[in-house]
Amino acid sequence: MQNERDYLLVGVTGGIGSGKSLVCSLFERLGRPLLKADPIAQEISDSDKSVQREISRLLGKEAFRADGLLDRKFVAGKVFYDHAVLRKLNAIVHPVVIARILECAASMPAEQRRPYVVIEAALVYESGMDAVLDRVIVVDAEEETRIRRVMERDGVDRDAVMRRIAAQLPATVVAGHADFVIRNEENTTSLADKVRFIDTLLVATSSQERSVHATTHP
Repeated sequence: MQNERDYLLVGVTGGIGSGKSLVCSLFERLGRPLLKADPIAQEISDSDKSVQREISRLLGKEAFRADGLLDRKFVAGKVFYDHAVLRKLNAIVHPVVIARILECAASMPAEQRRPYVVIEAALVYESGMDAVLDRVIVVDAEEETRIRRVMERDGVDRDAVMRRIAAQLPATVVAGHADFVIRNEENTTSLADKVRFIDTLLVATSSQERSVHATTHP
């Protein structure tokens, strides 16, 4: 997108088990601020009355526990087997999440948000978040590697992982839209090296775009 900000918004996404959270933690080690879409979505679902009303209309009042918080187990059971319902749920929550992310990034002190802010989000393209991002990094790995990682991490069977993979865009499609792709396999080039390389490019890009912005908007 055409960036009118004095910093970049950089999305990090990837299929389940790809290692996007690990990659984001490496950007944090370099001092880059990180906003995570999932916790923001959870907070909105638990507190935004307008969003809660829409979710209740879609899934029923059973979607919320007695304490008013979203019953995530109930919701997961509703959407994992019905992608149409999942899309409707995402259409309720994602626009509010994107708006909140933009607010959070803009409210950071200038010295913190420059040269760029990292946004970790599983559904960058599915949610339309890519429209507000300046760059997108996709983390990817072989499907069998991803399946094994999730089975070991979450203690679930293969079928459960495959259902979760099916709910996301194919990895090849996502990678085809990315500005950068990080392959997270066990190879000779460490993830930290790849992140440092992309960081160098992003810092240079941000500096160039700020210079252009300053020239065209005196």
